[in-house]
Amino acid sequence: MDVKRLETLGPPKKRKEFHYSGSIQSGVVLHQSGNPRIEARLFTEALRRFAGKTVYGGFKEDDPPLGGFGAWVKDESPRLNSRKLSPRHGSFIAAILCAEAGVRSSLDGNSVVLRFPEIFSK
Repeated sequence: MDVKRLETLGPPKKRKEFHYSGSIQSGVVLHQSGNPRIEARLFTEALRRFAGKTVYGGFKEDDPPLGGFGAWVKDESPRLNSRKLSPRHGSFIAAILCAEAGVRSSLDGNSVVLRFPEIFSK
């Protein structure tokens, strides 16, 4: 099993290293407490839903901003994934999308901004 290492997005002093195996095409297992699985269809739907859009990360666990990526993960994961995920999981998913799917991230103050590629094909 090929284990990959990434950092979460955000200001350099707040980034956290994490490990995962798999890919956005086959699904991912995060190597952390509970080893949560993120299904390939969640990645596919995120790329489709946000294609060509710029959205805030919104990874705050207790109050994710409406319209942010974290809120979308929380709201859509029961339908698209084998378990419900939190906005915090969105921070790992976003970092993986940046590494594997051409999503770009930047900062607006301390807030993560995600820019999704215009064209998505599956």
